[in-house]
Amino acid sequence: MDGHVHKLLLDENISPWAAVQLRKHGHDVVHIRDRGILGQSDPEVFARALLEDRVLVTANIGDFRKLASCAEVHVGLVLIEDGSLGRVAQLEVLERVLEELAGEVDLVNRALVVRTGGDLRFEVIPPTR
Repeated sequence: MDGHVHKLLLDENISPWAAVQLRKHGHDVVHIRDRGILGQSDPEVFARALLEDRVLVTANIGDFRKLASCAEVHVGLVLIEDGSLGRVAQLEVLERVLEELAGEVDLVNRALVVRTGGDLRFEVIPPTR
């Protein structure tokens, strides 16, 4: 992988197992459980991602899109529309996400949305004013 390296923070609705598997393949991916913040509020998780310069991966699209829309700056989001994916399917999605992000310098104030059905698209959050 000769693209850019992105650090990910997985929210509680993403399997911690996926983080373990991705780390085995050299990716810098942690789960909020690894950080001792399981059960923390969405704003606290969002702030932790910024503090650690990590792209936040979540299936809690509405709440985190709202937080990002109000933020002056954020490191980036990966929003997974299908919250019912099992851990193997989540891992497959995350592998595709990391491949897509490798071509991006950063994800500052943007989100990579994983549509139900698997399509990936970028959007700007907050929208440029």
